Amino acid sequence: MKINLLILIGLFSIQGICQKDSILFTNQELILYNNSGTFKGKELYNAVKDLNDLIEREKTDECGVDYDFFYNPLSLVGEYYSYESGQGGTIACGVPSNTLTVQTIDLNNGQAISLSAIFSEESILKALKADQWVKKNMEERKIDFRSIDSFEAFLAVMNSFGYVNFTSNGFAILDYDPKKGKASVRLVGAEYMGYNHYKHLQLGFWIKPRDSYGDLFETNTYFTIGDYQNGLNK
Repeated sequence: MKINLLILIGLFSIQGICQKDSILFTNQELILYNNSGTFKGKELYNAVKDLNDLIEREKTDECGVDYDFFYNPLSLVGEYYSYESGQGGTIACGVPSNTLTVQTIDLNNGQAISLSAIFSEESILKALKADQWVKKNMEERKIDFRSIDSFEAFLAVMNSFGYVNFTSNGFAILDYDPKKGKASVRLVGAEYMGYNHYKHLQLGFWIKPRDSYGDLFETNTYFTIGDYQNGLNK
């Protein structure tokens, strides 16, 4: 399944900088605001600080800074936090541009966590090989994708298409079905549109968590895609 969404630079202020930085979610250790987030008192991100730092670096008498940053919560399962980030506008009297990312981190250490660290690699590969967007693009390029035997290798092949970039931690959780023992996941890449602009490209599938993570999804899913405003489609 492929789901495309263009994040327009003109809407960045709706998502980020112009909003009052009120609390969206808190569980004592993690506090998420409209523009920033902290875990155990340590800052995870801060859109206002990002903008102020950029202005300090780039603003000149000749060239102003017309730019925005935003961060949106996507999902939180146990200590694994997924969020969307974006930035865009014009700096240094240049041309407009934007970037978009989705990433999942382990809150305990702030490090990126791969999809295959939480979910069965066999389940991931099976889902990818059955995906219609994947099949279409692989077959058009005459790639023997059914023989690919690792998640990282699959990402490398998809990224070789030249217009999209996926990362191993670029995912978020939509739902969990305890009867199936599977989670609905969105693997999100950045698709290049031209003229220095990107949009989300989403692949959606149901996959099985590794055995040690099954209980985590049943008992510690705090929120999922759609619970807070973001740029992904459910």
